[in-house]
Amino acid sequence: MTFWSEQLGLFLGIHEGLLRYFTPEGKLFLTPEETAEQEIKRAEKKTRKAERQANAEQEARKAERLAAKLREFNIDPDTI
Repeated sequence: MTFWSEQLGLFLGIHEGLLRYFTPEGKLFLTPEETAEQEIKRAEKKTRKAERQANAEQEARKAERLAAKLREFNIDPDTI
């Protein structure tokens, strides 16, 4: 059961045993702590993705240097 608050423009209801706010669409309104936690997780995910991309780029540069060195010895790196 939920109750509408004209002043807040939100519903009040019980979620997991706690009094919580809900949007007019019925979506749980996050607490500041939940919002911060969500943002931290999003930032960590973005950082991990950037690290993976940087590692992939580093490996690609390393592979190109090795291929160039093989070519110096007249070895085609695409055939080995």
